[in-house]
Amino acid sequence: MKNHFTLTNKMKYPISATKKGLITGCAIIALSFISIYVLKLSPDSNFQYLNYIIYSAGIAWSMIDFARFVGPKAEFRDYFSNGFKTFIVVCFLMAAYTFIFYTIHPEIRDAQIEANNQLLIQQHNHTAPEIEENARQLKAIFMPGKIASTSFLYIFLGAAITILYSVMIMKKQKR
Repeated sequence: MKNHFTLTNKMKYPISATKKGLITGCAIIALSFISIYVLKLSPDSNFQYLNYIIYSAGIAWSMIDFARFVGPKAEFRDYFSNGFKTFIVVCFLMAAYTFIFYTIHPEIRDAQIEANNQLLIQQHNHTAPEIEENARQLKAIFMPGKIASTSFLYIFLGAAITILYSVMIMKKQKR
């Protein structure tokens, strides 16, 4: 069985994959602050797509540096492991940011619940107690739902981007 490559021999590796994840996550959070507090954009605006570009670039940065460091001797699992170490740190940071942001801004949750209430009222097939109960349930699941959806999105995108970059790097090195 072929041994996979590890960085245990104290070679000089510029910045670790986890530190690159930390830098990438902080860049995404900084961009989010700018978009929300300086540009006064909604957290759900199209500006958030820049966060995904930064996310992809951070994973690419980590994996390209890793590929330069290890050369052609690395296998798919080595590349994926490196990318995973980067994207999982970003995922944790974004989950923490989501929790903090929506804890500080409960008015966003309340506005979304009110919009849902208005939609239910317009449908004319719900009683006032049903609408109140629905609002109570939405309030209870709002934070776990936001954290879960953010985490799932960043894990899914991170895995997909890492797989894509791993395959691209390995194909390039075979030429």
